[in-house]
Amino acid sequence: MQNIINAIVSNFRMRKGVFLVLVCCCCVCIVLGVITAINFDNGVLPIDLGNIAYIKFLRGGGFGSLIFGTIIANLVVYVVVLMCGCKKFLLPISFIFYFYLIYSMGVIFTSIIIIYGFFATIIFLILLLVYFVLQIVVLTSILCEIIYSPRVNYFRHCFCSGFSPILILSILYFALSILFCLTLFLLRNYVLLLVFY
Repeated sequence: MQNIINAIVSNFRMRKGVFLVLVCCCCVCIVLGVITAINFDNGVLPIDLGNIAYIKFLRGGGFGSLIFGTIIANLVVYVVVLMCGCKKFLLPISFIFYFYLIYSMGVIFTSIIIIYGFFATIIFLILLLVYFVLQIVVLTSILCEIIYSPRVNYFRHCFCSGFSPILILSILYFALSILFCLTLFLLRNYVLLLVFY
């Protein structure tokens, strides 16, 4: 485990310039998402909260649909980001999906505050904020690795733990989703039911 952490930290140090640029772009996407949520009718690329797995779950949906919906939504972004990294000319598509995910996080977070109220959903918002931040950090790290990955034997490089931490980061990315769903399931039973009904 220590070797894995050391590999990730050392790779971050080598790529911290790109990482910081991506973080700055993330901040811009979040601001755009907040503006869109505040002006929802006139927003660019609006997002329907009714289609989001964890919002459906809090409105009375089942745990299976929560897990399935969350994993599928994250899997789509992950697969596109990873697959488009195999060729340099496809990398912009990876960035588009990555930035759209960040943008949608800003829209979702702000929309929940506007629709349900900040104090009525504060526990859920804290959980969601932690989940979003961790997800952004892991996905940004994956994207940094993809940018610097060799295009020859690309997939072998991505998933060979001796060369790249992408496999570990990928597992962590989906483990975060499962942990978020489990935490949300427990919280809904004890805390959040009164907020959303």
